[in-house]
Amino acid sequence: MRGFGSTRLAAAALFAFLAGGALAEADEQVNFANAGQGDRIQGYLSRPKGAGPFPAVVLLHTCLGLPAERASIGARIATWGYVALFVDDFATRGLKETCAVDFNPALPDAEGAFAYLASLPYVDPARIAAVGSSQGGDTALKIASRDAGGFKAAAAFYPPCANLDGAALTIPTLILVGAKDEVTPARDCAELAKRQQPGMVKLVVYPDAAHAFDLPEFGAGRRVMGMLLAYDRNAASRSWTELRAFLAARLGR
Repeated sequence: MRGFGSTRLAAAALFAFLAGGALAEADEQVNFANAGQGDRIQGYLSRPKGAGPFPAVVLLHTCLGLPAERASIGARIATWGYVALFVDDFATRGLKETCAVDFNPALPDAEGAFAYLASLPYVDPARIAAVGSSQGGDTALKIASRDAGGFKAAAAFYPPCANLDGAALTIPTLILVGAKDEVTPARDCAELAKRQQPGMVKLVVYPDAAHAFDLPEFGAGRRVMGMLLAYDRNAASRSWTELRAFLAARLGR
C-alpha cells in the first residue's frame, strides 16, 4: 500500500485567537528546486509575524494532492510560531493524483523544501521538521529513517508504515493513525514503532478514526479510489494537540 496521498489573513487571525499564538502572515506562493534533477516545485509559505529566526515545518500532502484546508493548516502552524512550507508535488508536473504508483520524487521534493527554508534569513536551519499525511507521511518516515538531511524531527499522519518494514528511525518521530484505518493499518505502525530505540517514536492510535481523520473535506466518510476516507472531529483535534506538543518539544517552541 502506497498511501494517499481564500481564507488567508482571516484564517490566520482566527487561529491566532484560538491557539494563542502570534498572528501569521498571509500565505505566499513560492518556487524552489527539488534535490534530485533540480525540478521546479511549487509551495505555499506561511510565517509568523516578526523577524525570527523561527523554527520551520515542511508539510507533505497525500497522494490526492493538497488538502482543501491547505491555507488554514499553514496558518495554524504559523500561529504556533513556525514557518510552514506546504509542498505541492503536483502543480508543476501536471499531476492530479499518485495513489496507484510509487511517487519517487516525493523525497527529493521534501529535501528541496528543506534547503529552501534553510536559505531564508528568518528561518533557523537547525530547527526544521517534516510533517506528512499518508503518502506524505511515508516521505516523513523515509526522512526519519535515513541521515535525515538536517531535519530534526518528523511527524506522520496515517502513514503506510509497512513500507518502512525493518527500518531504523534516526530522529524523533510522531506517528498518528486511526484504529479503523483500512488504508494504512495501525498494526503496521505498531510493528514499526516497537522495533525502534526507546524514546525514538511516539505512536498515537485513535480508536474510532479511519484514514484522513483530520481532513473535514471527507465528511462522515466516503470512498475515493476504493479508499474509505472519513473526518473525525475528536481525533483531528487531539492530533493537532499532539503535533503542537511534539514540535514544541523537538524544535524548542
